[in-house]
Amino acid sequence: MATILIIDDSKLIAHVAKNILSKRGHRVLLAPNGETGLQIAQNQYPDLILLDLVMPGIDGYEVCRRIKKNASTGDIPIIMLTSKGESADKVRGLELGASDYVTKPFDEAELVARTNTHLKIKELCESLQGKNRQLLEMATRDGLTGLFNHRYFQDAVTKDIKRAMRYHESLSCVMFDIDLFKKFNDTYGHQTGDMVLKTLGQLIQHNKRDSDLSARYGGEEFALLLYHTISADAITIAERLRKAVEKHEFKAYDLILKVTISFGIATYPHPDIMDAKSLIECADKALYRAKEGGRNQVICDLG
Repeated sequence: MATILIIDDSKLIAHVAKNILSKRGHRVLLAPNGETGLQIAQNQYPDLILLDLVMPGIDGYEVCRRIKKNASTGDIPIIMLTSKGESADKVRGLELGASDYVTKPFDEAELVARTNTHLKIKELCESLQGKNRQLLEMATRDGLTGLFNHRYFQDAVTKDIKRAMRYHESLSCVMFDIDLFKKFNDTYGHQTGDMVLKTLGQLIQHNKRDSDLSARYGGEEFALLLYHTISADAITIAERLRKAVEKHEFKAYDLILKVTISFGIATYPHPDIMDAKSLIECADKALYRAKEGGRNQVICDLG
């Protein structure tokens, strides 16, 4: 069942159309003028709009223009209802974004056919948009942890460091990985290792701020981009995650494992950070120092 909004100042035309479409199982809303129609379209978001072009006050052309201009209603298909025979009037409506037209007095079969056609097109478009979102998600997310993947992180840090430089903002990069992870794989197998990685991904999501970007950088290495964040605050965020991981019991099959991670942080602005590459390299150097210094700790190399 679809929701169809009829915007027409003629009560007779509106009720005839409502009866025809209601018999086909559709929910039909009526608006006697353009202003009311715009309000209903905004609040109810119908699947289709039948719009009379000639109305007092706001005419159908202006209603069509406003509906199509509004981001929340712009994809609602509009069928013009017009008693005019001049092609110029129909062309004007189509140029404003209407999908089709029906000339009044309309034939019942034609109205039903055109309505069904545009409802089907809308359904197909929404299905395609959903599949495109799924494909985009698959292209940008790591399948195991659900975090962003390496490529997405590289694109993001390249863009975000430029923005931080342009607007003189702080940007912190946190690189971290699981301590002695190879030992997990060698001792318990790769499936257990994958379960550890997956659980860590969930902990990262839970302990980061909503505004920050988290990614699986590769293997057992992860990354965070902390926006508008100076080094002292980045250390606080990393410490919170480090403690959460240290306390957590990682369950894999009948095993309960303890995991620790080491962190390296670099923060822009700093004289040694000029681009995305140098930001990541400085964070990596700090991570190396954390590993060399005994692991399970946070080291801020710059900032």
